[in-house]
Parts: sequence; C-alpha cells; structure tokens
Amino acid sequence: MPPENPITTDLTQLRKLLRETIGGKLPKEARDLKILNLACGACDEAEALIDVGREVTGGGSVAMVGADIRIREVLEARKKFAHLPAEFLLEDATKIGVHKELGDDFNLLFLRHQNYWHGRELWKKIFDEGLTKLDDNGLMVITSYFDKEHRLALEALQKLGMEVVENRRNTDSRALPTQGKSVDRWVAVLRKKG
Repeated sequence: MPPENPITTDLTQLRKLLRETIGGKLPKEARDLKILNLACGACDEAEALIDVGREVTGGGSVAMVGADIRIREVLEARKKFAHLPAEFLLEDATKIGVHKELGDDFNLLFLRHQNYWHGRELWKKIFDEGLTKLDDNGLMVITSYFDKEHRLALEALQKLGMEVVENRRNTDSRALPTQGKSVDRWVAVLRKKG
C-alpha cells in the first residue's frame, strides 16, 4: 500500500483543526456561511473549508470567494474546484476592500500560512482590507508556519481591533525542511472587539 500523500494528511489535520476551533463560535444566526479566503494560492484547502462550513452551520449553505494575485494558482483553483460553491478571483488582497460588489458580510475570513515576516506592512494591509469584508460578528482564522511569525501576526491583528478567541499549537503538524517550520503549525481564531 503506497504511503498517504502528505497534502492529503495536512488537509485532514486542517479539517480537524477547523472543526475544533470554529465549531460553536459562529453566531447562531449564521445558518449560511460566506467565506473569504485571501492570498489563497491554488487553494488546496477549499474542500476542507466548505465541508467544515457545512458541518458547523448544520447543513446550511456555504459559499467561498478565494483571491490571489498569482494567475497560475487562481486558474488551477478554478479548474480543480469547479464543482464547489466557490469563486476564485485574480486579485491583489491589499485592494480587496475596493470590491464593493463582494459585500462586507463574510462570516469567515481565512488566511492560511500568512507570511507576515516576509513583508509586515504588506500583511498588515491584507489583514486590514480583509477585515473590511468581515461582518461584525464574523470570525477570522489564520494559520502559520512559524512560532514567531504567528505571534507577530496576532499582535498586528490585535492592533487592528481584533481579539483572540482561540490560539492553538497544532502538535500534529507535519515538519518541513526549514527548521521550526511546519504545516499549519498554529491556528488562531479572532473576532472584532465588541
């Protein structure tokens, strides 16, 4: 029997993390879920997000908008996930706020493996723009590769008016070749300060 694909294992872990961290935290009236996934790349996590969204809403409708600046990845996501209730935009996440047609009523803002320390000002802008699309009771979920990067991202988000609802180290995350780096090493759930 061939070994399981590491990406499949990572996505199984991500599903588990999402169930445990966002389950029960969405407002009761969030029967329908709108997800905004910024800097999504090829969006390997699309099915995991939508499946868990359906679970946590008790079978409500789920729709996702993914946005990334890299055309090859966006085209790959469009092709691979054409069967999902998802739209993938070729868009600079630092300018997502100008898209009024997207609305500002997303229940879930998701950023997987944000690379905060590879451009702090850039990521602050992405965070800030994404937050303009999140409804007042919505949740933001970030995952990180590194410990220090995760702490820095949380500090930046708190300065933007977010509060940490849950912050968890994924002890089952798959180690990568770079020391101290692993897939979805950290997951944090945040909401706007009330």
